[in-house]
Amino acid sequence: MTLTQRFLILGLALCLGAGQLWAETKRTSPPESLNGLRPGTLTLDDLTEKMGKPDMVQTGGMLELYGGPADSEAYGWFMIDNPNYTVPDLAVETAQGSDRVDLVMAIGFEGLKTEKGITCFMTEQEMLNAYGKPDFVFAVPMQGFTLREFYYVNQGVSFDIAPIGPGSTERQVIAIYVTYPEYMKEAITLRNEYISEGIGRDITTSYMPGTNT
Repeated sequence: MTLTQRFLILGLALCLGAGQLWAETKRTSPPESLNGLRPGTLTLDDLTEKMGKPDMVQTGGMLELYGGPADSEAYGWFMIDNPNYTVPDLAVETAQGSDRVDLVMAIGFEGLKTEKGITCFMTEQEMLNAYGKPDFVFAVPMQGFTLREFYYVNQGVSFDIAPIGPGSTERQVIAIYVTYPEYMKEAITLRNEYISEGIGRDITTSYMPGTNT
């Protein structure tokens, strides 16, 4: 993944605008995780004990885009030493004032696996082979490519998929998000609001069996 793509992933909130969907919502710990890191059962203290002090701490991030509250805290760890990267490989978010991890993210780092063995940089087809037909697919133009977001609600996992290179028709996983199924449902509701405003498209039906994607 290029540095530009990394910025685009975390800059998606600015591109789409802030949503106002969040209200106090029931949270069910998802069956999915990244290397066993699972929202709802994981605390920031647990993660700090395992990973050490985070390399990045900031107010706000992606949680609002994935069904959670706007007031959040983001924490990130660089798993590979590379001074050119400013977006962490592993990131988590909590609601402000909470120690409970509500969102776990792998961003352009292949060292974090889902429960079905999918990592960043695996192909779209490998992801589909593992997870099957998605519940929802949102396509939004970025700078020079189209980002596809795949949602598997009950598993509590979402994948960002992008072309492998300029002009390529082959696509790969560039980021993975794990959160509560209830938050995933709200994230889809938010995407549908964007679509109604002319931002992005629902391309879920293109992943029906026998359809050319």
